Amino acid sequence: MIKLTFASLLVLFAVVYPAEVGAQQYHHNVTWGRLALADTINGKLRWELFIQQRRQNREPGSLNALQALQFVGYQPWLHYQHSPSTRVSLSPISYFDSHLLIVESLDEFKPSFREWRVAVRLDQRQTYRYFTTLTRYTIERRWRDLGHNNVFLPNWRIRYLLQLEKPLKANWIKKPLSIVVSNETFVQFGRAVKGNPNVFDQNRLYAGFTYSLSRNVKTSLGYMYWFQQRPSGKEFDHSNLVWGVLSLENVFSQFKK
Repeated sequence: MIKLTFASLLVLFAVVYPAEVGAQQYHHNVTWGRLALADTINGKLRWELFIQQRRQNREPGSLNALQALQFVGYQPWLHYQHSPSTRVSLSPISYFDSHLLIVESLDEFKPSFREWRVAVRLDQRQTYRYFTTLTRYTIERRWRDLGHNNVFLPNWRIRYLLQLEKPLKANWIKKPLSIVVSNETFVQFGRAVKGNPNVFDQNRLYAGFTYSLSRNVKTSLGYMYWFQQRPSGKEFDHSNLVWGVLSLENVFSQFKK
């Protein structure tokens, strides 16, 4: 885990940051909402469905991050709990529709990019005395209609995430409450990005909290600093992002006798 964390940071500092010198920088304000529905199949298997949307500001510097659509996505997952600390997950097929992050006023009206995706994920969770760590490895196979011509070009993307979660305990805290910080790095390769100067895709640095509203309802809210390299390799998007999740557990099984 430590070696991979060091490797992801090495990508950022040795490859990405030097590329930003003299590059064009764009700044955005974005909101990202996710509804997560989940339930148990048996003692080892669970299913989950993500329904999500991102919205963005139109004018540079505007704090209204709800003005324009940036992204919608529908992603099912099947989770297999191999052991208390290890989980393997498969997203057999998911659909995303992404709009450009707006730099010029006409960007809002340009066609979106449709995408189909298959993903495999490995989660390793370790619990220590004062906090819990989650190490996540994800491999994605993506097909995107980059030319808006119904030709979906494939490529691979690898994601590495390290997360720390610290439960908070106090007399006034009646339900589980945790502080969460994480960093996730993305790299890509394959036909759709062949010849592009950027192997690095994006990085997401997050800080927030999770709170259990009830036995089957949990919410997360936080701030994400998200930056991404454009295909030219000479342009970078920097986004201040408000991230919110509403998780509904045991969607159907809670009504069983």
